Amino acid sequence: MRFLLSIWFMCIIGTAGAQSLSNYSNIDWRVGSIDAPTPDSLSKLLIAPYTKDVDKVRAIFSWVAQHISYNTFVISSQRRNGSSKYSVEPEDTTMEWKSAIEMTAIKVLKKRMAVCDGYAKLFKALCDHAGLRSEIISGYARGYMQGNRKFSSNHSWNAIMIDSAWHLLDVTWASGYFTYSDQYVQRLNDTYFLTPPEQFIRDHYPEDLYWTLMDNPPSIPEFRKMPFHCKSFIKYSIGEVSPSNGIVEAYLGDTVHIEVNITNKSRDKHISPDPFFDSSIIERNVNEVYLMASDSTPHSLKYSFRVNTPNVQWINVMYNNDVIMRYRLELKSALAARTKEWGRN
Repeated sequence: MRFLLSIWFMCIIGTAGAQSLSNYSNIDWRVGSIDAPTPDSLSKLLIAPYTKDVDKVRAIFSWVAQHISYNTFVISSQRRNGSSKYSVEPEDTTMEWKSAIEMTAIKVLKKRMAVCDGYAKLFKALCDHAGLRSEIISGYARGYMQGNRKFSSNHSWNAIMIDSAWHLLDVTWASGYFTYSDQYVQRLNDTYFLTPPEQFIRDHYPEDLYWTLMDNPPSIPEFRKMPFHCKSFIKYSIGEVSPSNGIVEAYLGDTVHIEVNITNKSRDKHISPDPFFDSSIIERNVNEVYLMASDSTPHSLKYSFRVNTPNVQWINVMYNNDVIMRYRLELKSALAARTKEWGRN
């Protein structure tokens, strides 16, 4: 979905996965030059050199992320017509015997573009042919600039079985990002490869709670009230944050205080900040503020913002020149403030 991919940020170093990214680099390089006309033939080529399931999964994941682009025509159609309808090629009747997943995978492989459903189905089809057990998960994924969109299923991703345990990944979000001008930039992002469940839940909420892969998943209200975690959040050693509610209420003249616990600052110093972040937006957006830490200790960062204008709606928290999370600022009225003061007297 467009709003799911309109996030500016791409991280260079992801934290998820069964191996270090350096061990995956050879796989990523190798699959970059592989091609085949059908899901079954492609799957065989991708997994041929590998005996470990995690390497096979990585080969399939990396190939899809590197070779399939997000269907920008859907975006322009939505903007032009106010709907998600777009032209499709006539059905190939020779494929009627194939499953819906296989048929979609064949079309995506032919066009080399898709939306989230196509990415998820191609990944599953390739895993099926490789003898890997996978599932397509439907649910709600929250992205930047969603506005007041209804809390309902809007995205698809995958679960994959590796060594008798389920893991989560999102090849759509791993394949690239959009610029302000709706240009799609293809770039492999490891943040959403075998992401730990407690991190994945920050922006993916499945219809079936089993697929949170958590013993005690957050409720929907808890999920919706959490601060929005940008893609860069996951690559750092961030612990608890305060406030824990993503909506901050304040009167004009109040000072908002935010604290972020950091568990491994020395490690974080070696992580590259997002190279695609446009720093000019810090001065350009009058309804947003971007906060650098005003104070720090070995294990925490403290931020403060004095609300001296009614224009600010979003508070962006920065760490290591990355935007890591975002709060919604709701201004309380002056009348309510006076009423509160009169009540004290």
